[in-house]
Amino acid sequence: MDNPEQNSIKEKGAALRLRLSDKWQNFRERMHHKHRFVVMDTDTFKETFSAELTGVNIFTYAGIIVIVMLILSSLLIAFTPLRGLVPGFIKPELQEEAIRNAQIIDSLEVVINQHEQHIKIIQDVINGKTIATAESSSTETVNEQEVVYRRSREDSLLRVKVEKRLKEQQQKEKNKTKKKRKK
Repeated sequence: MDNPEQNSIKEKGAALRLRLSDKWQNFRERMHHKHRFVVMDTDTFKETFSAELTGVNIFTYAGIIVIVMLILSSLLIAFTPLRGLVPGFIKPELQEEAIRNAQIIDSLEVVINQHEQHIKIIQDVINGKTIATAESSSTETVNEQEVVYRRSREDSLLRVKVEKRLKEQQQKEKNKTKKKRKK
């Protein structure tokens, strides 16, 4: 025999299913109810555009518009120079050029600092002030022969990886040019 509590739960479940099915039915009816969209000229009240729409149509059109916009923006990014702004799409040539430019900037900064020091010394001489000796100046010039370069294990592994990747890219480029020549 069924328990009175189980009967109560079954009755509540059936009532809930009935309410949900009624809500679903109402929603479906509203989605298929037709509405007229009209654009009119306010001066003459002449109808310039009209369309008969349902909720389903609106969702469909909106979905199609969103998908088309996504496809167009993806194509725009993929086939224009905007691709360079996306992380991971940087060409190796551009990266090498950026590294070279950074090195040039660093060396130019050193030269500018040296020129500024030279100008300051000349101004001190003109003004009659005492001249600071090279040993007491704030920037030290390091003899390249005194510098000892030591490579760590991680540095050596990184260099091997980078060289391997560059060789693979060069090989791919050679293969592409060979294929183009064959055509």
